[in-house]
Amino acid sequence: GKIISGQDCETLLLSSTSMEQIECKVQHHNKTLLVSKSKYVDEDDSVNTVLVIRDLTEQKKLEAQIQRKERLTAMGELASGVAHEIRNPLNAIGTIVQQLDKDFEPTNNNDEYHQLAKIVIKEVRRINETVQDFLKFSRPDPIIPEVFSIDEFFNYLRQQYQFMLDEHKIQISLLLEWKGEVSWDRRQMQQVFMNLIQNAIDAMPDTGKLNIAVEKLEEDELEISVADTGAGISENIRSNIFNLYFTTKAKGTGIGLSIVQRIVYEHGGVISVESHDGEGTVFVIRMPRAVENGK
Repeated sequence: GKIISGQDCETLLLSSTSMEQIECKVQHHNKTLLVSKSKYVDEDDSVNTVLVIRDLTEQKKLEAQIQRKERLTAMGELASGVAHEIRNPLNAIGTIVQQLDKDFEPTNNNDEYHQLAKIVIKEVRRINETVQDFLKFSRPDPIIPEVFSIDEFFNYLRQQYQFMLDEHKIQISLLLEWKGEVSWDRRQMQQVFMNLIQNAIDAMPDTGKLNIAVEKLEEDELEISVADTGAGISENIRSNIFNLYFTTKAKGTGIGLSIVQRIVYEHGGVISVESHDGEGTVFVIRMPRAVENGK
């Protein structure tokens, strides 16, 4: 099959071929459909058409998530090796420059020398922080689950960000249809939602609405969405948003959403993003209510 628009799909379905199977991308509804068509002639010589339509949207999303997880594993292994190779010589450079700044006095331009030494030390620290982020991504901390209330968890986060939300004139709503207990690594999941909330605030510098919703899907699964009314994300950016070191911000390393996705995966969940230019952004997380210790 091939990916075509919904309109072209309709044209092909009306074609004279007796049997055909195609995969249609319905662009405006963001759906992927598998359409099987067969024609047969009945006893009255009438030509009849039978259509079988399967919604492959969730299957395609799952396949993409699996591929993404495999890439994350490979990138993590590479990141770990690169980080160690950089860290050792970098630490040596930082130590030497600190020693020179402390013990060595140049014959002229003394102030400029010490200023340049401080710049080198600062940049070494900055690279070290990037390497540390690299290691966090490649070697995630083991999950240490604890039982806590989802209601208390999100109310705590709201209190943490209330001043910043008020400063940006952002109205926050907690739509908690389910308020039971979960068993997650609280520290890691705080990192996930603090990152998503901060991104939402950054997307609404003047005013807007932030909605956090929790819905129970099945006995042991939750769907949590973080939605903003910001400018939205274009398709080319959206397709790269979880990639390591991809960022559209002037400040930041671009590792935040990669770590967010990694933590969600380690908790047995999946994360997706829905957004269009000018229509806001929704991050959707589906994950079990309880995760095994050290998973």
